Amino acid sequence: MREDLRPGNKFPDIELPNHNNEVVKLSQIMRGFPTAVVFSRGYY
Repeated sequence: MREDLRPGNKFPDIELPNHNNEVVKLSQIMRGFPTAVVFSRGYY
């Protein structure tokens, strides 16, 4: 596991495409609210 992705550390401000294929930052979506980020590989 990367050292910067440990529990309690600040999560990086990643950029991903939205449903309109526009790149948005995680901080733009969160707008200061507490947030849980979950990554899933999809259907099993």
